[in-house]
Amino acid sequence: MSALIMIGSAAVIILLVKFGLLRGIDHVAGALNWSAKTRGQVTGYATSVPELVCLVAAGLAGVWEAGLWNIASSNIINAGLMLMAVAYYRQFGDLWNRRFIDEVVFAGLAIVVPIALMYWGADTQWYLVPALLGFFVVYQVIDRRVNRPKEGGQESEAAVGSLPLGMILGVTALVCIAVAGMFLGNATAQVIEQMGIRPAIAGWILGVVTSIPEMVSFFAVYATSKKEGQLHGLRDTQEALDNLTGSNMANVGIVYPIGLAAFLIAAALLAG
Repeated sequence: MSALIMIGSAAVIILLVKFGLLRGIDHVAGALNWSAKTRGQVTGYATSVPELVCLVAAGLAGVWEAGLWNIASSNIINAGLMLMAVAYYRQFGDLWNRRFIDEVVFAGLAIVVPIALMYWGADTQWYLVPALLGFFVVYQVIDRRVNRPKEGGQESEAAVGSLPLGMILGVTALVCIAVAGMFLGNATAQVIEQMGIRPAIAGWILGVVTSIPEMVSFFAVYATSKKEGQLHGLRDTQEALDNLTGSNMANVGIVYPIGLAAFLIAAALLAG
């Protein structure tokens, strides 16, 4: 039963991200006429919401390792899914364009950091909270200096979308995702205890599930570009790559420190 709740909760979170949060972003992006870069980054942050919910819930449920492996595995899987989309639409030449070097580097660093911290046994140190938040700020500063978005959102022909509807969809989805995450964290803890599954394996299972929104968004970007006859124009790769980097960096620079802070506070309260 716990396994079914775990899988069901994860599935509900994915549906809420895809049909609630991402659709809300579509409306907001259309209404505000965002550039491809801004749209890609915000989509990346949004698709990290399942990882945030999983890590916090897993930490509070006493299975921190499973939640952290969810982040590590998600970042690896995200990169693999991005490469699959690039290969399917034959965009490797565009991907290695010099203008994207900072995003590729940060997407890779976001994979290395959590694995290295777990390897060294330093993944629950309190100083990681400010350090990882600082890492995210560094990413933002360098990205804006090296690869600036086009001003005024001139990449879109017209602004199409409802800002109020987008906000309502986004906020409603976030609230529902938080509720589903509580069930997911408790169910994951029970599965690990009852079935004897290693936390790392549970984390990889969650990583596969929570990476589905990224897979959908990567292929959707290139499919839309192909439909409009704009493949190899760099705009699609810009959006997809910012989605990848934004998601991976959000996992490490926002989700990880927030989840760790919640875990350490809960542990201190229980110890007291």
